[in-house]
Amino acid sequence: MDRHRRGRFEKDGDVDLDPTNRRILAELARNARQSTAAIARAVHLSRQAVQDRIRAMEDQNIITGYHAAVTEAAAPLRAMILLQFATRPCAPALTWLSEVSGITYVASLAGEWDAMAMIAVADTDALTQLNDQIAKSPLIERAQSQIILKEQR
Repeated sequence: MDRHRRGRFEKDGDVDLDPTNRRILAELARNARQSTAAIARAVHLSRQAVQDRIRAMEDQNIITGYHAAVTEAAAPLRAMILLQFATRPCAPALTWLSEVSGITYVASLAGEWDAMAMIAVADTDALTQLNDQIAKSPLIERAQSQIILKEQR
């Protein structure tokens, strides 16, 4: 993106995940099929400003794709991920995780790990994309996922 077109939400070519960008990401996580105009109304920006911000986040691989949300029963691959947060307090990271598509449950923990999340996705490619999305978050210091082979009650 040209320097003259770069908005205040970018820093030297890197997207700044300011509160507005985080709200846009939350809106996309809630419903990636909604129109840019609907997102713009939700975050109180113009449609063009939202499009520019989304494009910048795509260019920086913060947004890596758009995926269908499926029910837990329809997702053949289930996994658990343990997480250490990069920041305190933990609430922003927990909120962000709860809005990530594919994560069905989030709990905070005491001990070595700050949280655990349950994941339901279509396949290992979707799990890899989700792991990459989590790893790129400035809120996450470390993550370790485990595929669930069999569940018993």
